Amino acid sequence: MIEQWNHRRLMAVASIATLSLFGERASAQNGVISGKVSNVSSGAPIEGAQVQATGPGTYSAISGADGTYRLVNVGSGSYTLVVRVLGYSTTTLTGVSAGSTTNVSMTPRVVELNETVVTASRSRPEKALDAPAQISVITSERIAERPAVSVADHLRSTPGLNINKGGIAQSNIVARGFNSAASGSMLMLQDYRFASVPSLRINVPFLFTGTNEDIDRIEVLLGPASALYGPNSSSGVLHVITKSPFTSQGGAISVDGGERSVLRTGLRYAAKVNDKVAFKLSGEYMRGKDWTFNDLSEPKTFLSTSNVPASRRGQAASRNFDVSRYTAEARVDIRPRAGLELISTVGRTRLGSALDLTEPLGAIQIKNWDYTSVQQRVTWKRLFAQVFANLNDSGDGSPTSDKDSYFLRTGQKTADQSRVYVLQVQHGIDIGTKQSFTYGVDYIKTDPRTGGVINGANENVDNVTEYGAYIQSSTKPNKYLEVLLAARGDANNFINGSTFSPRAALIFKPTETQNIRLTYNRAFSTPANYNFFADGIQAQNAFGSGFDIRLRGNPPKTGFTFREDCSSSAFGSFCMKSPFAGAGGFVGASAASAFPGLVSGNVALLTGAIAGGLQQSGVPASVAATFAAQAVQALAASTPTNADIATRVSYLSSATEPLLTSQVTKIAPLTASYNQTYEFGYKGIINNRVRYDVSVWGQERGDVPSTIAFATPNVWFGNPAQLGGYIGGRLASSLGPNLAGLGLNPTQVSGAVSAIATALAGNFAQAPLGVVTFDGPNIAANGVYLTVQKLDKKIWVSGLDVALDVVATDRLTLDVAFSHQGQTVWKDIIVGGVPFMSNSPKNHGSLGGRYRDEQRGLTVELRSNYSDAYDVNSGVYATGTAFAIAEGQPGFGTVPLGGTGYGKCATPATGTYCYAGPMQATTFDLQFVKRFDLGAQKFNWTLAATNFTDKKVRTFSGVPEIGRMIMTRLQYTF
Repeated sequence: MIEQWNHRRLMAVASIATLSLFGERASAQNGVISGKVSNVSSGAPIEGAQVQATGPGTYSAISGADGTYRLVNVGSGSYTLVVRVLGYSTTTLTGVSAGSTTNVSMTPRVVELNETVVTASRSRPEKALDAPAQISVITSERIAERPAVSVADHLRSTPGLNINKGGIAQSNIVARGFNSAASGSMLMLQDYRFASVPSLRINVPFLFTGTNEDIDRIEVLLGPASALYGPNSSSGVLHVITKSPFTSQGGAISVDGGERSVLRTGLRYAAKVNDKVAFKLSGEYMRGKDWTFNDLSEPKTFLSTSNVPASRRGQAASRNFDVSRYTAEARVDIRPRAGLELISTVGRTRLGSALDLTEPLGAIQIKNWDYTSVQQRVTWKRLFAQVFANLNDSGDGSPTSDKDSYFLRTGQKTADQSRVYVLQVQHGIDIGTKQSFTYGVDYIKTDPRTGGVINGANENVDNVTEYGAYIQSSTKPNKYLEVLLAARGDANNFINGSTFSPRAALIFKPTETQNIRLTYNRAFSTPANYNFFADGIQAQNAFGSGFDIRLRGNPPKTGFTFREDCSSSAFGSFCMKSPFAGAGGFVGASAASAFPGLVSGNVALLTGAIAGGLQQSGVPASVAATFAAQAVQALAASTPTNADIATRVSYLSSATEPLLTSQVTKIAPLTASYNQTYEFGYKGIINNRVRYDVSVWGQERGDVPSTIAFATPNVWFGNPAQLGGYIGGRLASSLGPNLAGLGLNPTQVSGAVSAIATALAGNFAQAPLGVVTFDGPNIAANGVYLTVQKLDKKIWVSGLDVALDVVATDRLTLDVAFSHQGQTVWKDIIVGGVPFMSNSPKNHGSLGGRYRDEQRGLTVELRSNYSDAYDVNSGVYATGTAFAIAEGQPGFGTVPLGGTGYGKCATPATGTYCYAGPMQATTFDLQFVKRFDLGAQKFNWTLAATNFTDKKVRTFSGVPEIGRMIMTRLQYTF
């Protein structure tokens, strides 16, 4: 009995234990997390919010009309609750347990419409609405969704920016106009360091280190910023800011592919070693096939001259349209104590193959171009300090190497191992709650290292040092007003004196969501290194003339003067150098003085031409050759006077337009160019749904450097009819008796001589004879010089920039961007025979709509972009001018032959061509994004079509017409 009772008791205990265990499991699987989602400001319920709990498992729900949500069958444990809905910031709550009631208060989208920025005040965080300038932000969300080859692809709809694209990768970005074939007018930064080629100071977005996956945001500041940023920020600042490894741990893998054989792979991984140390690594590989464009200025074969590598001499010249890029970046962040952070970064980019433009020398075929950046940053409370170096390497530096980048017009190697070294320190102090000061110093050293190819004889004297200091005061007498005053002083070792950059702003905030500002800025830009020190050949034997077109920097502090002490001159008292007179030394600027040498230098051609003319008159070939040789000897021995042969002085760029002596003057040395900008801005947010930012600005630009242009005019025969008469007289004396001896009557003799003289005079009249050139060392007798000049007039331009964002519904947003520039061509400012131009459209803008269904992870975006047509005058790229086709002669196409002036180019004659200008265009972009949530991991698929109607659009001169580009992206984040 006892044994039976014990057995029953054991079974009962087991049954109770089993039921208890089952009950615990059932309870664990039937846990509930519930609550209400509401507006943090009004308390109103939020419908359609996606609520996701992630922990031991993943559970999701959608809030109802009353804002309530309910996650059921939640297992026991601790969860992270993430709540998303369009129009509100994503809210994350940690430590939520099953069985709890968790209410969620969400902040309206005003936070996203009023992002925190650092660029407006250089390093101090502030809300975009509080910034004393127009500033736009491209967020990491938008960047992650969009397939992109370079950062320029993320900026197409940004207010105030003008972007010209030369292909898949090549692009120039400027703010408020004044673009060029290779621009550096806008200061571009990557994590507070410069992002331009040191010696040329041109922005090449394709050279940025790092990857799209690592970009946190891109901030675009419109308008002058020199008061804080110093030189070369007079047009604005574009700042690419990457993610901190402390706040963005995990990894991301992206694969992009699309038309034109584009394939791109990007990787990023970040992790914390501990609470004080974190690191990140990123890398990217990209390749593609660019749109084709064959520039008629480029030769069919390269010349066999000393400046062309031996293996390239006489070889076929053609473009390589393959594009490839590798980049990698590593960063370590250390936070040894609260408020102190040390950030170390090293990045490297290699352009395996690409095409890019330069103003003075045309297109570059890029091969194996490396760009390295090393940076150390320190922040401690209000202290910000950094030192960085950017190292450029276009190859081994040897002028004879053919393994690296080269100019397509000449075959000459592009040698550039330039460096820039920078030290910057900024600090700030607050006095109470109403007064704040920000102050700092900058030191910049540029070491070009061009291997004697770009800077030539100036290679050892071309290091530039710049330094400056600034202070900015912010005074807030009450909550409605802020008075901002700033002053900065800078110096440059190659510019006389110093530069002063004041700034003043009155900011009125009638409400927390409105900002009205009146600002004045005086900003400046210093000349790029090559504007001072360039020394090289742009084209050899240009136009078959025997003259070389040479690029020469404007000598710092001295400029150029012309020799004016020649009494035998036919152009005032100006002197010239000519390969046909004075053994290459200075002689009077006169066509007559060059005539005998021109004949002596072309004996074979002239003998053949005269012999041919005689044969047409019935003279036997052998006799004609003898007579012709005698006639050439007589022409070479002649000594015409200025009265016998007229002289014309004209630039090659406008050879038919004679100059007056008053138009050839001393070329002043370059100084820092400045602009004084007056701006009224009004920005605000309405009902957390509408954000607007309107800027009306006017700007005076002074001491503006011209584009690269002809500075030394040529001497020509001034009157073909008079020249023909003179030649006819000499031929009549030498040929007349001989022809009469053959039985020709006087009429026949006169006719034959006249025909030959007219033909010779016509050919002679097209040939440059000499150059009214600079007085100084190393001036070639056959050199026609291009340089950068300081414009002698001030430029006034005004404009309007408008940005509007509308949260139409919780899922639909709209945006509008529009920019207007009042003037783009200045007919009264002529440089080298061509008007000054801003190389930018008067009107451009975009209109976009974005639908985002957070619950389904779906985003659709449609955008239209518009730009006016405009004229271009940027170095060798100029619309409205006819050029000679490069029939196998490098540089032949660099010589303008005149035309219709700026504007539309007339139908070019045989053997010539015109650069077509940018077109008026409206294009449409479409993008589809689908997000898949896999717990804490995500998978995004994007399909994007740029210019999906395939409208062929040219955005600058000398670049291809770009059509549709369809790309897709697969991105996995973990």
